Amino acid sequence: MLPDLNSFVENIPEALSIFVNQIVYEKKSRGERVYTYSLGEAFFDIPQFPISDSDMKSGYHYSDSMGLPVLREKIAGMYRRRYGAAVDAQSEIVVSAGSKPLIFMVLKACLCEGEEAAYHEPAWLSYPELIRLAGGKRVAIPYYEEVRQWENYLSDKTKVLIVNNPNNPSGKLYTRDEMEYLLDLARQKNFFILADEAYSDFLMAKDRFISFAELDEEKEHVIVVNSLSKNMGISGWRVGYTISHRDVAAQLLKLNQHLITCAATVLQEYMAKHFDQILEATIPQAQDMAAKRKEVRKIMDRMGMHVLEGTGTFYFLIDVSAFPGQADDLVFDLLFNHNIAAVPGGAYGESTKRFIRFGIGTESVEDIERSLFIIKKYLDLKEYDAAGIRMKIEEYIKQRKGG
Repeated sequence: MLPDLNSFVENIPEALSIFVNQIVYEKKSRGERVYTYSLGEAFFDIPQFPISDSDMKSGYHYSDSMGLPVLREKIAGMYRRRYGAAVDAQSEIVVSAGSKPLIFMVLKACLCEGEEAAYHEPAWLSYPELIRLAGGKRVAIPYYEEVRQWENYLSDKTKVLIVNNPNNPSGKLYTRDEMEYLLDLARQKNFFILADEAYSDFLMAKDRFISFAELDEEKEHVIVVNSLSKNMGISGWRVGYTISHRDVAAQLLKLNQHLITCAATVLQEYMAKHFDQILEATIPQAQDMAAKRKEVRKIMDRMGMHVLEGTGTFYFLIDVSAFPGQADDLVFDLLFNHNIAAVPGGAYGESTKRFIRFGIGTESVEDIERSLFIIKKYLDLKEYDAAGIRMKIEEYIKQRKGG
């Protein structure tokens, strides 16, 4: 008989976006055309550089747990040039296997048992579970609360405030005034701001991204987490990094040593060697994605669809409260019956259950418009019977479990 597993881990829900995408992958493996708005990435035209036998040979081995020094220098130089942030590559940057484990490491390093980590909804769906795994208490701030109301959700137990800028999935870009207000709060109440800046390049050329690392030069209250996955379009390579005070970085380094050892050596070497050329190719494409976002927003406006305001990333959070059923029913009806894949808004917070996340990173504007037209038909329904689609979901889950 199988021994009992950890009930705490068993009670962690599966990431809903990944659950949806698993269905997408299975459909595609059967040769079906799926209109995929559920993926958290954009497909870029990325220059290809050769990897020599000597590159592979050196990549077979462990490397610096803080990250290859030459790659850390590239990251520090980028933050200095683009954001005016003074970053010490030797002591303030830790590179690891993607930003997810780094966010967990930051939370684990900062939170004592029962201390609070707050985040504003819509919130990337891994934040709440990573907080729980780190032993912290989750505090969700509803999506309708303006920045200057966030203080009402903070307490003397608040140790971390997560700010995703630009926000996944609303696209909100924080202003300097909002960021300075939050940093002042962090100084007054003595907590850390975990600044998740994974989508920093997905903005129109006229929009200026401001890094929290620029505002808190000493990094006493700011820990930046960023990734090469989104901005460089290489999500499958899993390379991310933190920028923090050297004392924080020292703690993250220990966790990285025990959990990961080091990010893949061959990938770090490749990125360090071709860092500037890849960014030169991908930044304009990220800006084009922001322009595409603006074009899609106009289509939504013409259809009378409502979304949360934002200008960055390649996502929309679409208000589907007019649909006479649950948002989850709508998402799985679209997926099973129309091969249109989106993510239920409830994955991003209790306050956003009447929304769906719709990413535009992988499909053409023409296909996006056709898909939105089908979604709009559902929003115009006067009644809806969810029994059929719920039965399909139950059958799928049973099949996955081998039942």
